[in-house]
Amino acid sequence: MRGSYGRNCEHKKWRYDDLVARMQDKEMLVDWLMAEGLIAGGRLCPLCNEKMTLTKCEDRSDGWKWGCRRQENNKRHKTEISIRKGSWFEKSKMTLEEVLKLTYWWCQDLDQAQIKHELGLGESTGVDWDSFCREVCEISLLENSEILGGEGKIVQIDESKFGKRKYHRGHHVEGQWVFGGIEQDSRKCFLVAVEKRDEGTLLPIIQKWIAPGTIIVSDCWKAYCNLENHGYEHRTVNHSVEFVNEDGDNTNKIEGHWRHAKCKLPKFGVRKHLFSTYLAEFIWRYTHRNEDLFQVFLKDVKQIYAPTMVN
Repeated sequence: MRGSYGRNCEHKKWRYDDLVARMQDKEMLVDWLMAEGLIAGGRLCPLCNEKMTLTKCEDRSDGWKWGCRRQENNKRHKTEISIRKGSWFEKSKMTLEEVLKLTYWWCQDLDQAQIKHELGLGESTGVDWDSFCREVCEISLLENSEILGGEGKIVQIDESKFGKRKYHRGHHVEGQWVFGGIEQDSRKCFLVAVEKRDEGTLLPIIQKWIAPGTIIVSDCWKAYCNLENHGYEHRTVNHSVEFVNEDGDNTNKIEGHWRHAKCKLPKFGVRKHLFSTYLAEFIWRYTHRNEDLFQVFLKDVKQIYAPTMVN
């Protein structure tokens, strides 16, 4: 490979033209993907454990493959491995260019229908890739999670129901309860889907996500009544009579967080086992809002998949 196109090139902010420039030909694209660590820069043959050779391959859309042809002890073997093996691209039938375009547009928050139209994707393919991208967000957040609060810091907590009210007999509300917290002077936050809002459910989540010694501000929900017995300073706002208590405490930031999240999440049709991935996407976008999301996403992909020489 020629290795001449911006190895580990730093970008202030990716533009679509920057991506297109890396896809002028197959050699340039594969060289860039290797330089960025998105596909492996080398492979060891699974039969002889020697380094494989990267060769052109006209019958594959990638244009290149790993190969090994050796003769040892009067025996000859021939081994071929896709350059995608172990990478973000491995299980897709789309071209490398199409996967990169889809990833870029997803990071720009284009509507799924727009992406499907531009790439000519089927319904199921578009849904699957949307899910794959959300899963990257979820794994990244789990692997890089930070504890909120600490001595002298304030965290606001609250619960909210996601989903539309359906006016059946008894005015039953269908949807998903979500419990969350947000640090008052930062973008650090968490959102967790819960089935119950009792102390037995919420307290372990608080202890997992919020450091002891934190000042926790909440409404007067009974599940929070024993927080001071678990190492927290607890301040409350009685929303039936006030929005800000006499000491100036409020839950405005977490309530704004709910409004923003509900605007971004689908109103209907989210299966409960997928709900956490939608929450993860929202938090990922919120946390990295002032960054280049495409760069951040590629960095997360490299950490999760980390293709190596060994198969």
